[in-house]
Amino acid sequence: MTGCVLAVCLVAVTPQLPLTIAGTDDGLAVFANPAGLGPVTGFDLYYLYNFQRATLVQNSTIALNLGALAGYWEPGTGRYGVGLGLKQDEFLAGVRLARDSVFRWDIGALWRPASWIALGGVWQDWSHDWGAVSIGAALRPLGPRLTLFGEGFVDPVPRPVVGFRAEPVRGLELGLRVKVPLSGEELNWTLGLSLGLGRADVSAVRTHVPGEYGLCLHMGSQLRNALVPGRGKVLEICLDCPVVEQKPGFSLAGYGRCRTTWSLLELVKRATDDPSVRAIFLKLEGFEMSYPQAQEFRTMLARFRAKGKKVYVWARSYGMLDYYIASVADKIVGHPLSDVVIPGVALSSVFLKGTVEKLGIKFEYQRHGKYKSAVETFTEDSLTQENREQLQALVAALYEEFITTVSAGRHMSREELESLVEKGLFMADQAQAARLVDTLVYDDQLDSLLAQELRGLRRVNERRFRAEAKPKDGWQQLPRVAIVYAVGDIALGESHTDFLTGRMTMGANTIVRAIRQARNDRRVKAIVLRVDSPGGDGFAADLIGRELELARKKKPVVVSMAELAASGGYYIACPATKVFALPTTVTGSIGVFNMRLVTEGLYNKLGARRQVVKQGKHADMGQDIRELTAEEDSLLQAVVDRFYREFVQKVARGRNLTFEQVDSVAQGRVWAGVDARRVGIVDSLAGFMDAVEFAKNLAQLKECDYDFYPRPKLGTGRWLRQAAEEVLFQPRFQ
Repeated sequence: MTGCVLAVCLVAVTPQLPLTIAGTDDGLAVFANPAGLGPVTGFDLYYLYNFQRATLVQNSTIALNLGALAGYWEPGTGRYGVGLGLKQDEFLAGVRLARDSVFRWDIGALWRPASWIALGGVWQDWSHDWGAVSIGAALRPLGPRLTLFGEGFVDPVPRPVVGFRAEPVRGLELGLRVKVPLSGEELNWTLGLSLGLGRADVSAVRTHVPGEYGLCLHMGSQLRNALVPGRGKVLEICLDCPVVEQKPGFSLAGYGRCRTTWSLLELVKRATDDPSVRAIFLKLEGFEMSYPQAQEFRTMLARFRAKGKKVYVWARSYGMLDYYIASVADKIVGHPLSDVVIPGVALSSVFLKGTVEKLGIKFEYQRHGKYKSAVETFTEDSLTQENREQLQALVAALYEEFITTVSAGRHMSREELESLVEKGLFMADQAQAARLVDTLVYDDQLDSLLAQELRGLRRVNERRFRAEAKPKDGWQQLPRVAIVYAVGDIALGESHTDFLTGRMTMGANTIVRAIRQARNDRRVKAIVLRVDSPGGDGFAADLIGRELELARKKKPVVVSMAELAASGGYYIACPATKVFALPTTVTGSIGVFNMRLVTEGLYNKLGARRQVVKQGKHADMGQDIRELTAEEDSLLQAVVDRFYREFVQKVARGRNLTFEQVDSVAQGRVWAGVDARRVGIVDSLAGFMDAVEFAKNLAQLKECDYDFYPRPKLGTGRWLRQAAEEVLFQPRFQ
């Protein structure tokens, strides 16, 4: 609904403002029911004027709110008041302090069990002779564009008030409030009209008293319905920092400024759904992301273009990943001194066998799976046949994705693009001649280029675009989908970020607790597990997998794989209702290994000797002082073999395959997502947003809110900053 509630009059007599106890939920709720301030976000300023025979000052009232905190001041009378609202699900509460001749305290409450009904009450002036209580109800039989209300004081002689607010045309709002007359009384009514102008609106009001009318002017930080649509927008997105799945904690080698995959994808989706956004201008400036993340991002941009909107991309230089993203654009813009480097795809491996031998260190291992190559870093001095086979398949998948997608985006034949890749490096003029870029301009020429190409459109950056988003309807109590991040090496204990390296560890206790919270929360209707992990501790992975199995019995559980979901990362994913991966996700590695270093030779080289005193044949088996005996090696191999069988059986149950089917594609082999789908260990090739939409469909949800787990532990400064952002900009992203 638009601006000033439509029916503002008698502004110098605050208790008589014709607002609604149960239906008002903008900054003017400070006059009606402070509980209505609970869902309010952003900043609003109101100027209310009552046309009476008095001075300008005496007829004026000023009101403002910063989120759920609001206040008003009547300079002519000296009256003022402050209100604060709180919201917890469908329950809202508020308190108001008003000052006229004395200080008065009011308490308000609201209950909105559904999006079509609200019940409210206000205990006014309870600090003086217990004050008076008023109650009210409001209904929205046709949604937020029509509100019917009734209210009155709890009194031996009830004085009911009824009315409505309606928005018959977008940006035009009408309102009527009628006090039901007692016998012999005159009909008391107030009629209002409001015109929405986007971030401003103007309202006029007329009452039954001859010559009594008022005016309200409103300005706010958030867009509301406008009678006349505003100019179209060009959303400017600047990729100039790493894109991560989950923001890491502090470390000496940390990213510093970064953004999450979700926030980036959600931004493009919001622009796609916003009819005022006609184009995206994407600047690529030193970002970092994986190929699967780039695939998801490019897919969202392609969906934006499919709505008939434009995409322009600019960069000073294009590499393989930059150009892969840019190929979705209507126009690729380069710098006159830029280059395009698209030499193909390569992976490399490091072998340390000779290094550990020179140090006098011996390496012992047990494994099940001929492709389980992690141990080969220390046991081989070159690629084995099996390892080369799986790595070549990964390279082929990356290359195929690049060639297929880019050639389609740039309207080239496959052969034409492959010939360009074989050349590899192009200076700016060569790239333009080869149709790799469309236009070459300097930085200072970008504005004029966009102004010419996108005439009449207003450029907005990300922060402005999010700030201009329409506030959510405060009546809606949407169900939730839980997004649980499973990021980093899997280990027992709590999740953490390494202080020196910045490497993230996925603690089993943290993830189990997060899944359990989502499982037991009645508001959460589905769970999406976002996995980006190379694996780790097998026992820790089993704890997480068990909690997912329990969650699946109560609600849908969907997995979205990011760059990597291999070994333990796949283990925790396989119990899901459905598993999504990107074509270039690295997954699988269904195998098990155990390894240890024997360092006695290194000690001897350094002139040191160690001796052990023991009781028990295998008491020192876990120490690095000696090699394992044949019997001990067999014992550990049996443990590895048993865990492998459990792993394969779990995959077979989760993906509805036989043990033999899984074993034939397991053996520790890693697969690109496109091949994993072919062999049956991944269900669908799609991204994060598609996994979320699938979870919503399983839960039969059309709309929902999102809860993100694990919930971060915030220090005081970060908490205050996050609270301020929620109040001012209402971010709905993670």
